[in-house]
Order: sequence, then C-alpha cells, then structure tokens
Amino acid sequence: MVVHDEQADVATVELIGSGVDILLPPPTVPVRKSSRARIWVACGLVLGAVLVGGIQLVHFGGVDLIPRLAPATRILPAGAPRAQTLARQDQVVLLVPVQQSRITAILFHPVTGADALPLEPVGEPLDEGIVARIISSFAGDTAGGPNYQVDGDPTSVDIGAPVGTDTYAPVDGKVLSITPLIVEGTAYGDQIAIEPIANPGVVVIATGIKSDPKLSVGTPVSTRPEAWTALGRIVDITSGLDPLLGKYTQDGGNRLHLEVRPATAVAAS
Repeated sequence: MVVHDEQADVATVELIGSGVDILLPPPTVPVRKSSRARIWVACGLVLGAVLVGGIQLVHFGGVDLIPRLAPATRILPAGAPRAQTLARQDQVVLLVPVQQSRITAILFHPVTGADALPLEPVGEPLDEGIVARIISSFAGDTAGGPNYQVDGDPTSVDIGAPVGTDTYAPVDGKVLSITPLIVEGTAYGDQIAIEPIANPGVVVIATGIKSDPKLSVGTPVSTRPEAWTALGRIVDITSGLDPLLGKYTQDGGNRLHLEVRPATAVAAS
C-alpha cells in the first residue's frame, strides 16, 4: 500500500494489484470554542447578582417597591392567629391578637390622659433605616415578631384590621370588666379589662371591638392555640374617633387598641 500526499486536502491510498484508489477525508482542523459561551455565562452571573441584590433591598426596606398601605378589606378566612409575640411590658408578654393575614398595619404610639405603661415592641420596625434593620436582623433583635411602625412613645399599640375581624386574647388571665366605650354619647364597641396571670399588678385594656357574647366578668381567657379565647370583633370607630393608624391604612384606621395600665389606676377610674 502506497500513500500519496501530493495534495494537501486529500490523501490517496492505492491498493497495489487491485486497481482501486480509496479517497480518505482530509484531516479535520480543530474548531476553536466560541467566546460567546463565556459571554453568556458572565451575563448570567451579573444578572443573578443584580436579582439577589434587589431582593435583599426589598427585604430590608432599602427601596419602596412593595407598598406599605394594606388594602382595607381582604377576602381571607377568619380564625385565631398563630402564636407570635407583639410586645412586652415587664413580665407581661402581649401576643398578636388578630390573624396575621387580616392585619392592615401595627402602630405603637403614646396615649394621652391615661397612665399607660411603656411597651417594648417585638419585631421589625418598618420606619428603621436599612443599616439598622440589617444589624437588628443579624443580632436577632426582631425575635420573630411582626412588622410595625412607631409614632412617639410606645405606651399603646393599635393592630389594624377590617371591620368584623375576629380578635383574640393577647394574654392569659381573666376578664375584670366589660364596659361600653362611649364617645360624645355614641358607643363604639366595648372596653375589656384583663388581669394577666403573669402580673396581677397590671391590667391589659382592649378597645375598638364589640365583645364576644360568651365573655363576662370573671371569664378566664387563654392564648393556647387549641383553645384561644375570642375577645370580640372589630367595629367601625372612624365616625367618632380619629385613630393615628389611619395614616398607615386605607380604611381610616379601624383597629384593636391595647394598653397596659397599673391595676391601681384602673381601679380608681
């Protein structure tokens, strides 16, 4: 067998005695990988970094892509909330008393004309700067609490929700009193006073709701998930009151209002 390589593009193999020439294909030239693949990979990495950064900014409140004003009404099921700490007052721990999916906003603010005790909010303040929120997140200061706003000294808290929303006991204890809340001759639900088991020296005051018919003076209230005591339903207070929460919601600020007062101050009133 003789191989002739006179031509650069083909090689001829001559089989002696057969009179047959077999043409073999020319040697293949290695094809260089296109740099386009590298460009696409680089673009993908850049896009991924931008998306991750955007998600982090939205999560920590760096940009206002998600509106903070919640809708006034929501077609959502009613029921007890999941156990979540809202605030503390010394030994007393207030739990979120409204199903989380129904909450329009949470606002801590001062109370005028009452001996309300200062509350320690638990959760993530929406009006805190991005740097402070990142630090709080890594430090664990949010403690699994809800998002909230603060307007002045936090001696009370409003938990906003649509009219008719069920509310539940914020503490374990017993009902001390149920009285109508009268403003200029008009009743706007009831005021319920609860003596918490954690500290009988204080009283938790709840307003902005119509008390549940099953409640009466002396009724024990519980925050156990399997037997969470219903306090009542949120009523429309906007025609007689001007709640601060109205600045943060679209329904005028209907809410459950909570305070913690010394037991002596409540007894004297």
